[in-house]
Amino acid sequence: MDFSVSKLHVHEELMKKTLSEVLTEVKVSKLSELNEESLLKLQKKPLANMIISLVNVFEMNLSICKSAAERIDELKSEQIELQKNLIAIQNHQIESVKATVKSEMNNGLKSWSDVVKKNTSQVQSNLLTTTKKTVKQVMEKVNEEERKSANLMIYGLPEVENEKIAIAVDEMFMSMNLSTPKVTFDCYRVGKKQEGKTRPIRLECQNRGDVDFALVHSRRLKNSARHSRVYLGPDRSKEQRLEHSLLVKQMKELIKKDATKHYYIRNNRVLSADRDKP
Repeated sequence: MDFSVSKLHVHEELMKKTLSEVLTEVKVSKLSELNEESLLKLQKKPLANMIISLVNVFEMNLSICKSAAERIDELKSEQIELQKNLIAIQNHQIESVKATVKSEMNNGLKSWSDVVKKNTSQVQSNLLTTTKKTVKQVMEKVNEEERKSANLMIYGLPEVENEKIAIAVDEMFMSMNLSTPKVTFDCYRVGKKQEGKTRPIRLECQNRGDVDFALVHSRRLKNSARHSRVYLGPDRSKEQRLEHSLLVKQMKELIKKDATKHYYIRNNRVLSADRDKP
């Protein structure tokens, strides 16, 4: 699970909902009234269901904590790398200035002020053009990422003639014991139709929280008789898809070398863990 603040909020709501269900099942109004006596009054099946729900919440909580710890380590590494790059850029700029001064002095300029006067206007013009272009590119990228963050991609949902995609998506969510996000703007197949290939579905939601909530519970599809081969993912940009495909390729190569471990992609890295022993 990739770490993000929005996922923390989603998980917070999930924990609140689970605790509320526990209190309702035990028939108490607040946590301080929950005790051994009230729990012993429950039948075995409700108690078992309640324990399973709590275990699922704890498991997701543990996953989020691990992701947060990994992300913090990544940020530390990124900060060190940025500092190194900044120092390298500063050194390059210093050497560039030295070379410019030396060249201009050799060309007949007598003083530092003469060098500055000659080069300032050209530098300012180039800097302004570069800044405008950079800001535009950054804004376009941010807007695209923001728009895509509210999209959910559905892979492997069978494609048939004259299909009603919205109904098929509703049935998929029902198999996960979830409701389709209340507000969706559109739902459609992506890409050109090809014989023998199933196109993914893009579900455009109102906000990122709905997408994160669905992704958190996507593993439930493995237990679905009809949708065990369906999986969910974020709507990635062209660059992100390329990066992800390289990670998948790397993961497949690691699996070939050592299939005894469980490999997975998290925070743009291929990680591994020991498989649970039977």
